[in-house]
Amino acid sequence: MGTSTASIVEILALLILLQSVSSFCNGDNFNGSCIKTEREALVKFKSSLVDNSNSLPSWVGDDCCRWHGVNCDDINGHVVKLVLSRASIMGNISLHLGNLSNLQNLDLSWNPSLAIHSLHFPSSLKYLNLSFVLLDKCDNWLQTINMLPSLLELELWNCELSIIGDVSHVNFTSLEVLDLGLNNFHSTIPSWLYNITNLRHLDLYSGAFRGSLATDISNLKSLASLSAGFNSLEGNIPNTLNRLCNLIELDLDYNKFSGEISGTFGNSSGCIKNSLENLYLLNNSFSGSIPDNLGQFKRLKFLSLSKNSFWGSIPVSIGQLYNLETLNFSKNSLHGKVSELHLLNLRSLIGLSMDGNSLVFDIDPEWIPPFQLSSIDLSSCEEGPSFPQWLKTQKSIRFLEMSNASISDNIPDWFENISSNIVGLVLSYNQLFGTLPTFRKLNTPYPNEYRIILLKSNQFDGFLTCSHFDATILDISNNLLHGQIPQNLSEMMPRLRLLSLSNNYLNGTVPATLCRIESLQILDLSNNHLSGRIPSCWGNLPSLTVIDFSSNMLSGDVPMSLGSQESLVSLHLQNNTLQGKIPMSLRNLESLETLDLSMNSFDGFIPWWIGESLSSLKVLSVHSNKFEGEIPLQLCYLASLRILNLANNVMTGTIPNCFGNFTAIAMHEQKGHWDYYTTAEPYVGFVRASYGENVQVYVKGIELEYTRTLLFLYSIDLSGNNFVGEIPQELMNLSGLQNLNLSTNKLDGHIPRNIGKLSSLESLDLS
Repeated sequence: MGTSTASIVEILALLILLQSVSSFCNGDNFNGSCIKTEREALVKFKSSLVDNSNSLPSWVGDDCCRWHGVNCDDINGHVVKLVLSRASIMGNISLHLGNLSNLQNLDLSWNPSLAIHSLHFPSSLKYLNLSFVLLDKCDNWLQTINMLPSLLELELWNCELSIIGDVSHVNFTSLEVLDLGLNNFHSTIPSWLYNITNLRHLDLYSGAFRGSLATDISNLKSLASLSAGFNSLEGNIPNTLNRLCNLIELDLDYNKFSGEISGTFGNSSGCIKNSLENLYLLNNSFSGSIPDNLGQFKRLKFLSLSKNSFWGSIPVSIGQLYNLETLNFSKNSLHGKVSELHLLNLRSLIGLSMDGNSLVFDIDPEWIPPFQLSSIDLSSCEEGPSFPQWLKTQKSIRFLEMSNASISDNIPDWFENISSNIVGLVLSYNQLFGTLPTFRKLNTPYPNEYRIILLKSNQFDGFLTCSHFDATILDISNNLLHGQIPQNLSEMMPRLRLLSLSNNYLNGTVPATLCRIESLQILDLSNNHLSGRIPSCWGNLPSLTVIDFSSNMLSGDVPMSLGSQESLVSLHLQNNTLQGKIPMSLRNLESLETLDLSMNSFDGFIPWWIGESLSSLKVLSVHSNKFEGEIPLQLCYLASLRILNLANNVMTGTIPNCFGNFTAIAMHEQKGHWDYYTTAEPYVGFVRASYGENVQVYVKGIELEYTRTLLFLYSIDLSGNNFVGEIPQELMNLSGLQNLNLSTNKLDGHIPRNIGKLSSLESLDLS
């Protein structure tokens, strides 16, 4: 009987439970597997969007739990997660989702056309990501967040926030992740932030924060990552930072911090040394010596102190950081010797940068390093006079920079054995001699990766053969090379973008095969002994920006095909024995900024179309030729012109009054730059290969070459012709003019009374 009674009771209880569930499922608040009020809240959200009929196309039907981005609780049907990241939703809305009373995760990130001007969330929210959503009109964002006591992660990266706000009491103390990077606060770091004691990750990167880092930072005892780079924070790093026993990463790059770091990182009692793995202090104003006990930070993997004012020697204890992968002390004022003891146990090291210091490397040539480096930059340190023998073991090198390193040696034969992985080699400004190094074919898993080789300003001699290189950017200028440029260069280096062989002793002709290298952007063969005619094959080089054949012995006419290089910005043919007339095809070079045809035997008239077609021209130099006739008035259309040199021809007529229309000279414009770079430079931090614009100008009777300072020069030289008449009053409008040479002509009349308007004038020659 007892057993039967118990069974009946259990059955009745089960029936009551089933009736309760049935009643709930068929009630007003539950529609299938979606709560009605929550569905209505989502529909209201969608209706507030721009183009709401096309936005979120899957949001149809009664079961909102099946809608894209919506996740519901399997048991009770409540919406617990709404993820619409990169959903291309847009509008200017009030985001009121309080009716989603069980919502825990909301992600609307990466919808840059979505602007939110007011916020309201359910207190259940734990994860909120509004990164790349506009919140610039939402001034009360902090007060809204402060009503979310369960919030664990808050990401507001790049929301154009400008008001940081303040609260008297912080309620979201459970917060573990706070990301406020890439905003426009222009404020000090708020004091309430130091009260969120559970924070593990704090990102203030590029938030326009100023002021100092408070000593209260030590309150954040759970902090594992602090990113505050690219702000205007200043003062000392607080010593209390060394109490953060869980801190793994500290990024204070690109701020205005100053003082010594020994108080924070030189205190043996601080527990930060037991946790810190990544330390970034790049580009501040820190000074003093590098703390001796940095070697106690055994977990360090990345250490960057570059671009500061640290001085003194490098402590030997650095050599004990066996987990260190990247060591960057570049561009400081460090001095003293670096021996193998400084590198002794760096078995994990793959990146070493100490360039821009006065360090002397004194390493035993027989020493075998415990590491295999991928990147080495020791430029401006003293490595020589011998080529460093310890590099022989480094078979994984991809980037090797040792320019200006006092090396006076030949490159050893074993270099070829380590060359197959090298994508960037910079050995410029040494005294390297002998034959050029031989490279093995580039071994890389990346199909578009290319090799940069910069060996300029050494003493390499011998012949140039294509077996030496497999390069895309090759600069061997300012050496002692002789012989001819190889005819098969285009076959051996078909992806060549920059070729600079200037200032050598190369002879023979300019190879016509260069015209086959469609990727070529910069071609500099100046200051050699090249002869013969300029090839007439131009036209298939769509990216060619610079041609410099100056100071050779080239002869004949300028080929018509040069006019088909429509991307050309700089054309230097000066100081050759070229002749004939300027071909009319050059009028197609509408991007041309520099045209230098001086010191040749060109004749005829200065073409009128230069002024009409070459509207970007900044430098026009045709001095020391045989040009005749009058100055074409169309030159006055060249509003960007800064340097005009028509000297030493046989030109006649008067100086045009409209020369006063040279706007760039009148306004003293200094826009832009005159260094021409190759278009693809994929390696951050790797030296960029470029062509520096250059012009020879006579100032005060002395020929000067302008390169880096060319941007600041404004000059007109009409000397050595047969110009007549008076000096135009309009020339006095060129207030930025620094050099005016009208000597050796047949001018008459008076010196203009308003010549004092030429307020920048440094040299005036009317002799």
